[in-house]
Amino acid sequence: MGTSRRRSLEAVLRLCLLICGSLFLQFPKVAAQSSPDHIIFNADIRTMNRISPRAEAIAVRDGLISAVGTTAEIRKLAGENTKSIDAQGRLLLPGFNDAHVHFAAIGNLFSSIDLSEAKRPEDVIARLRHFARFLPKGRWILGGKLDPSVAIPLSEIDMATPDNPLLVYHADAKSAVTNSLAIRAARLSDAAGVVRDSQLGAVKFVVPANHIRDLPAILETASNYAASFGVTSVQDMHSDDLSIVAKQLHRDGRLKTRIYDCVSLASWAKLAAVGTKAASGDAMVRTGCVKGHYDEDDADTTSLGRDIAAADSAGLQVMVHAIGPKANQAVLTAMEAAIRANGTGDRRFRVEHARDLRPIDITRFSRTKIIPSMQPILFFSDSAGGSDDHRRLLDSGAQLALGADAPMRGFNPLDGIHAAVNAGGKRGITVEEAVYAYTMGAAFAEFQEKEKGSIEVGKLADLVMLSADIFAEKTDIRTAYVVMTFVNGRVVYENK
Repeated sequence: MGTSRRRSLEAVLRLCLLICGSLFLQFPKVAAQSSPDHIIFNADIRTMNRISPRAEAIAVRDGLISAVGTTAEIRKLAGENTKSIDAQGRLLLPGFNDAHVHFAAIGNLFSSIDLSEAKRPEDVIARLRHFARFLPKGRWILGGKLDPSVAIPLSEIDMATPDNPLLVYHADAKSAVTNSLAIRAARLSDAAGVVRDSQLGAVKFVVPANHIRDLPAILETASNYAASFGVTSVQDMHSDDLSIVAKQLHRDGRLKTRIYDCVSLASWAKLAAVGTKAASGDAMVRTGCVKGHYDEDDADTTSLGRDIAAADSAGLQVMVHAIGPKANQAVLTAMEAAIRANGTGDRRFRVEHARDLRPIDITRFSRTKIIPSMQPILFFSDSAGGSDDHRRLLDSGAQLALGADAPMRGFNPLDGIHAAVNAGGKRGITVEEAVYAYTMGAAFAEFQEKEKGSIEVGKLADLVMLSADIFAEKTDIRTAYVVMTFVNGRVVYENK
């Protein structure tokens, strides 16, 4: 090597060393500025990222996952103000995403309490505590059918309902149980917990007239309830157009659940007129999906096919309810016709329920990239109904999304995962596949697989920590429960 060339190389090396040294001296400052807001360590993490499926710890900054790795690696990132959570070996998953719910109806489950089965004071108190756990502060607990012989001290009622006025009728409807909040609201000075006659009238008078139509309170209740099951995202199929209410809740800091709010397929033109497209909105509240309905006894597919094609052409995401061989065949045929008419594109058509498919229709989902959005426990069944459709669809290459159809059935994803795995004695899917369909599969079904659904750097820090390892062979999935739920890295539910 020539002398001049060697000197040039030496100069380059000196420059590199100078730059590296400068960066090294600055590194502590950079690290301090980028310390995570939270870390969770000593966890059994199933990431749902098939390339890197396991980890022990994560870091969260500004609501996003900023690092995933071992406990030793992540703990080194913690700064002076970093909050740390020791998972104590518990299972940590991406937050569950329910692909099919009726969200306001879930919240309305708490608009009236039925105490007809409560035969002891402790039964009543347990039911009241359950309601008070999810209701926003100030929302009334109303209901009835309480046996008049069940006597409960006012002090115990007050402890169970510290933030919610109470008016619960006895079975004869001539008297009712109240709490101190309701008594003060009615300005009664001599009431002692049971009211009748004029005192009952005074309490009734101060109950909000819009109780069952108070949509902000109803949605907030549903969001609180969802968090208790580790559900951090829902896809609302009720077609009631509640996105404005949900956005205001989010602005007020009262929304714990990400909502994809769908309207009726017949209303597609209203969305198109204002330029709404599929998955429009922010990370918390989005719109742009339309849901249709087709049953076995529906004969005319003309309007269905026309609306599907028109909504798809307008850039909206189309979902259609179908249960039974004939209904699924008709909906798949209408969707395929729309695909041919409108050309190729990432439309993500969905068949909601996709129940009782003909064997010949199984492969149509993967061939056309239509998503089966299914509920392992359907509203007329206590299990997966002895069907192996989930298995056959996955084997054919379909992208499966799972949900509960709450409140038609229970809301708990763990019950749905159990049903999908056991399949009523038929060929079920694996726990891994079921969890994936409740996380990444559901995220894909709403165009959000790049934002959530797995535990990866850069994704939303929506997480659920469970009490037991549901992947363990001898674990009864139904006995596990949620220990913590996180949205944007913030604890929104804790089982205390």
